[in-house]
Amino acid sequence: MTAGLSDAMIPVRVWTGAAVAVALIALAWWRRERRIRADQTRQRTLHTLAEDIISAPTPAAIAEKLATVLPAVIQATSVNLFLYQRRTRSLERIATTAEPEPMAASIDAPPEGLANAAVVCFRNRTLLQIPDVRRNPLVKVGAQTSLPRSAMLVPLFSQQEMQGVLELSNSRKTGFFRPEEQADVQHLANQAAAALKLHERQTMREQLFHSEKLAATGQLISGVASELRTPIENIVNLAASLAAHAGSPPSAPDLLRLASESQRASEIVARLVSFAREDDPPSGGIVNINELAAELIRFREPEWKSLGILAQHRLPNEPAPVAGFRSQIEQGLLNLIVHAEHRAARSPAKTLSIQSSTIARKVLIEIAYSTSVDEEPGADPFSSASVLEGGSLGLAVCQGIIRSHGGEIRFRGRGGLANFEIELPQASSEAEKPAGADPRKAPRALTVMLVDPDAAAQRGLLTLLSARGHRGVPVSPQEAPDLAQRLRFDSVFWSLHPNTRSWAESYDALRAHAPSFVLVTGGWDAELARRLEQNRDFLLSRPIQDAELDRILADIETRSRPAAVRSGG
Repeated sequence: MTAGLSDAMIPVRVWTGAAVAVALIALAWWRRERRIRADQTRQRTLHTLAEDIISAPTPAAIAEKLATVLPAVIQATSVNLFLYQRRTRSLERIATTAEPEPMAASIDAPPEGLANAAVVCFRNRTLLQIPDVRRNPLVKVGAQTSLPRSAMLVPLFSQQEMQGVLELSNSRKTGFFRPEEQADVQHLANQAAAALKLHERQTMREQLFHSEKLAATGQLISGVASELRTPIENIVNLAASLAAHAGSPPSAPDLLRLASESQRASEIVARLVSFAREDDPPSGGIVNINELAAELIRFREPEWKSLGILAQHRLPNEPAPVAGFRSQIEQGLLNLIVHAEHRAARSPAKTLSIQSSTIARKVLIEIAYSTSVDEEPGADPFSSASVLEGGSLGLAVCQGIIRSHGGEIRFRGRGGLANFEIELPQASSEAEKPAGADPRKAPRALTVMLVDPDAAAQRGLLTLLSARGHRGVPVSPQEAPDLAQRLRFDSVFWSLHPNTRSWAESYDALRAHAPSFVLVTGGWDAELARRLEQNRDFLLSRPIQDAELDRILADIETRSRPAAVRSGG
């Protein structure tokens, strides 16, 4: 009886043990799945943060993004960004919402607190882990009472140049940051350094442009001073004449002439103010070249009449839209027109003409003028010698403006005639958008690396991408492999010859870090296109067709979406 009861209890114990084992396995599987999902969410957050860093307009925006997002995915309660200032030899903390007070730490005499450790990190160019802030010799405690418990300081490298230090701290617990957290933060720090380097270069270009614009503005004002003086003198004389006959009412012709001269002076002043005003917003916009050129012609016509210049224009009524900054394009065209009228005024024929046309998605503006017999036909007005002799400092400015908008400017001179040819990429107007397009379903902005030794071609492609709402990062061939490892790009546009060993090595290095690759060539090669398609890459031939570029960008955008978005989940 006892033996039978014991035999009956064995299956119960076995079933109980099996149930416990199954429960433990299920718990382990659930915890593993939860950890995998958490890691995936964390990686997506970090990738999104990396894209936001690249597209951030200012260092303050980068610091705010890091301070807001990083504490949610890494064991840190606060994040601070220190940038190196060469002029003062100090690390300057960028103010954020969490830390609104700016602070600077001298490299030669660092202050108390974590700032001393930030200086050590900057000097040694290496990552520092501080598991216990209050017991670490790198931290000058002093009178500091609000120090965190642990911290990590990460150097910001850009092409082996130190840009600053990223500080992460934890005010709740001591200990080291995990190895995967260290790797992720160092990667983000390098991306922030690359973005800061691009901001620095852009700031230098803007400062150079503004200095040249001030010089060109001053020269333009001196050039039209005589024109402004004429209507003002007429107004003064008419006012004196009317005052001398105070007893009798002014005649209608005198009043009309007074109003006409006042209007003329007002238009001249308004145009000069428009020329010298602040630039457009950073986003730019669509500029109608034909309308802009017509306004400039109306502005300069009185001067042409006074100089005896026979001017004509053939500007179509149809709009000629280009993407860019209106004030900059206006400045470039005005500089060229003023240069042309000065040359035409000294020639026997005294002729000047302006016309525009649209060919192959390019807007072409031609400014032709007569020249004097003793003027050298082939003299390049953009050369330094011509600038010094002719006083046309503004030509160097407008040449840079046209090229910065992805265009090109050419000069041609022959036997008593000369002309400028300005070529700009045509932008798609609002009327050309598909009728069924839904603005709420606009494609995601792509981040594209542009590798092209030809600066003009690179600017042209950058303009085409910007007009479609995408971000282009111009990169030299030497920098491309290293930058591809540190920044996340949706695609690489490569414009070098593919039949070299260095190209093959660069292709392998870039393709390992970019979802897609676009080879831009001077002509169509069916065999090369087939080989690229086998790797799910693209061949784009010049001249670039809008439809083909849109097709490639749409395919790239589809690949770059998360899987859940592509499936509609």
